[in-house]
Amino acid sequence: PDGPTRWVACDVLRVGDTVEVQPGEPIPIDGDIVSGAALIDESMMTGESEAVVRESGGDKTSVLGGTRVLQGTVRMRVTAVRGESFLDRLIRLVEGQGREPTPNELALGVLLYAFTIALFTVVVTFTYLADFTHIVFVSVATIVALFVCLMPTTIGALLPAIGISGINRVARANVIAKSGKAVEAAGDLDVLILDKTGTITIGNRLAVQFVPAPDVPMAELLEAALVCSSVDETPEGKSIVRLAARHNAPVRRLELGSYKVMPFTAERRMSGIVLH
Repeated sequence: PDGPTRWVACDVLRVGDTVEVQPGEPIPIDGDIVSGAALIDESMMTGESEAVVRESGGDKTSVLGGTRVLQGTVRMRVTAVRGESFLDRLIRLVEGQGREPTPNELALGVLLYAFTIALFTVVVTFTYLADFTHIVFVSVATIVALFVCLMPTTIGALLPAIGISGINRVARANVIAKSGKAVEAAGDLDVLILDKTGTITIGNRLAVQFVPAPDVPMAELLEAALVCSSVDETPEGKSIVRLAARHNAPVRRLELGSYKVMPFTAERRMSGIVLH
């Protein structure tokens, strides 16, 4: 752990290796933090837009490969090899998921089976009656041709029509359907309830309004927010700067040495400027 560090490809990492991850870099593979603390964006894995703190010691040391470090430098011990990480297992689970037939496909299948049995019964009965009454002679080739011509194969063409109709209906509502069952169900939806805000948002918390305390002028609040968040590299801090700029916040010029910058850290969980 105290020896020299070197760049390596994530493919060569093995269980037990120690890896240093710096701000802005992705976690290469699943592991446990052994040193330091970091603010990590796990929205790709969990769908939660709020970044989480992971630090050594305690019960919040595990990190997932593919997530990204927003702030802080940590050293982690690899606990999984390539192909056995959480993301790899999740991909295999999705790929191995069999396609379930839609309700319309099931109903159409039952209809085709019923028509085929009924048709077979009619053809056999017709052949038996023709042979028994000697009114007409029916050869085997004629029976086969009659059966093939009357088979309800054209009903199968309804499936593409049903799928196209459903896709058109959900497309008009800007919905992307990942299965035929979802397409059919979406055609009858009136209300859609989502359990993850990151599903329909950009995934970051943003400042939308400044609310001053009693007897505090709005201009003073805008100036203080702009100064304190100007060194904050988190998505929340950057959004405060953008919001203050849209409100034409006054820019305060600080003399060198008259302030001390307090950057955001995972341990402190805040940022700001201390004026001397």
